[in-house]
Amino acid sequence: MNTSQKEYIFRINRVVDYIEHNLAAPLNLDHLAQIACFSPFHFHRIFKVFVGETVNDYIKRQRVEKAAVLLMNEPEMSIADIAVHCGFNSTSVFCRNFKERFCISASTFRNEQEKKNSKNHQLNSNFGKPELTNEDYVCSINSTNQWRSIMKKNVEVMDMPSMNVIYCRHTGQFDQIGQIYGKLFKWAGPRGLLNFPATKAITVYHDDPNVTEIAKVRQSACLTVDHEVKAEGEIGSMHIPGGKHLVGHFEILPQEFQQAWDSMCVALSESGYQPAQGNPYEYYLNNHEDHPEKKFIVDICIPVKSL
Repeated sequence: MNTSQKEYIFRINRVVDYIEHNLAAPLNLDHLAQIACFSPFHFHRIFKVFVGETVNDYIKRQRVEKAAVLLMNEPEMSIADIAVHCGFNSTSVFCRNFKERFCISASTFRNEQEKKNSKNHQLNSNFGKPELTNEDYVCSINSTNQWRSIMKKNVEVMDMPSMNVIYCRHTGQFDQIGQIYGKLFKWAGPRGLLNFPATKAITVYHDDPNVTEIAKVRQSACLTVDHEVKAEGEIGSMHIPGGKHLVGHFEILPQEFQQAWDSMCVALSESGYQPAQGNPYEYYLNNHEDHPEKKFIVDICIPVKSL
């Protein structure tokens, strides 16, 4: 990848981050082009090449998928309020876009999710395209017995600190994130940013694979930094907010991450809390290569609020 391509990725990442934090606001093409420092004529073409979707399609999908997460996690919010919160100018426009994406109405989606949660099992549903499977979920609820017998670990609600990080973005299958960390470490090392054990690695999940196709799920491989770092190319910088989180402490093999996330979802359902807005993340406490059994010592952190 040459210098020009890295600069393009840096500018597009800046727009993607802006969209994520401003979905409720009008997202004007000219303004997004200004953020990317491209002319509007070139911006939407460049965005599609690097993201794989047009700007409008990307924004629409992000808004609908955020709405789906709110329908699952915010039962007190009306559909009309969710539509406004996700940037739709009318409930009818939202409902039309939602049905186009999920092939069912927003109200049916919410009712089916409530039914699924009340029975504590996964529905055989046709939500989304293609059909989702259990292996695709970061957070899918298995039986309480499985949680207790297989993956019961220390779980607590605690206040996590805010953190500043540098990141390299990955979109797609979860098991490819290691390659992205390789890029991040290669960039950070010569700049004196690998100061272990103070430096921590964190994987932030931006999308819920219950509603986003796995090929489009965004993850950020991150390293904590204690001062402002000038980002460039594929490397960006962002702030991870602090606050109340449900935190599960695990010592696991790579193939056990799915079970760990499943167990966190059961713990969440039993905790008296519900998910808050914010991105869940994995906070790594060791280099698994140095572990005698090659295990990860990791905290899985989910932002929560009281019911």
